[in-house]
Amino acid sequence: MSFSFNSVIAKARAVYGKALTPEDYAVLCSRASVAEAAAFLKQTPRYEKALSAINPQTVHRGQLEALLTRSIFEVFERFHSFDFSESRAFFRYIIMELEAEQLLTAIEGIGAGSAERYIAELPVFLTRHAQTDLIALGKARSYLDIAELLSGTSYDKILRPLLVDAQENGNICIRECERRLYTAYYMSALKSAEKIYRGKQRDELKRALLKSVDMENVVTCLRMRAFGADKGEMKELLLPFKYRLNDEQTEYLMQLDSAAKVEAHLEKLGYRTDAPAQFDTVEQLTEKITMHHLRRMIRLSQNSAAVYYALIECLKIEQRNVKTAIEGIRYGLSSSEILDMLVI
Repeated sequence: MSFSFNSVIAKARAVYGKALTPEDYAVLCSRASVAEAAAFLKQTPRYEKALSAINPQTVHRGQLEALLTRSIFEVFERFHSFDFSESRAFFRYIIMELEAEQLLTAIEGIGAGSAERYIAELPVFLTRHAQTDLIALGKARSYLDIAELLSGTSYDKILRPLLVDAQENGNICIRECERRLYTAYYMSALKSAEKIYRGKQRDELKRALLKSVDMENVVTCLRMRAFGADKGEMKELLLPFKYRLNDEQTEYLMQLDSAAKVEAHLEKLGYRTDAPAQFDTVEQLTEKITMHHLRRMIRLSQNSAAVYYALIECLKIEQRNVKTAIEGIRYGLSSSEILDMLVI
């Protein structure tokens, strides 16, 4: 293994070593206001640099969350400039996923009649890396505006038919937009893994991606079941890749009506969490399963791209935890209620 590969792995493990601990989450969730939460986060090794310029007494929730999002992207940028191995080519898929999130936010904004909110929430640091003109996207006021902005990008063929139809009939299926974008993301990432790597490194990276797909499809099955969708409708919204969740297993999952039953079945397939816990939602369950796998990969893998991918995914889960905690604090929930909603 080259020095560059070893350096990336060591750096990724060092970054993960600063992640929030269960004790940090307990303190965070006990804070009485967003200002107190911001002050605590500013003192942690994980966020002290990202929040160094804020005044906790005056920062509002939107600003705080934007800085949390930026902190993950700054990790990406540091690795992008630091790593000169062949794995560097794989890192662009982080951008692709972030850009997909921005497109979905903009499309939802048009549908909700609140497109002007997008520009206020736009992560400006992403604009210099994205295919799409994100500033112009923030000014879009119709589905057709978005379709025109996607001309010449890889998203054009993916989304234009849906956007043009939505412009004509006034409705868009955001779940289908999401399915198409993430299908393109996983397909490109898997092809890249196949092209760049060989042997065990290739298999490990593909396995990590496909396990993520399995968890996405588990959530889709349970969500759509809750909405009363039939099997045919659910299958149409699943990502078209699989690892352990084959067609037979997917059909069985579609019949389950609780996170506990899903957990029991997934355990039979080899998907386990790293500690016993009760889950109120299937999202918590799948993220905990994902965290178990990602943590092992960070600790044990010798594949720099796989370790980096695992690091970014873990940081994204941490970010969602922190945002959930802040929301819980804003709404006056008890610390125990907030902790129950987190994936730790």
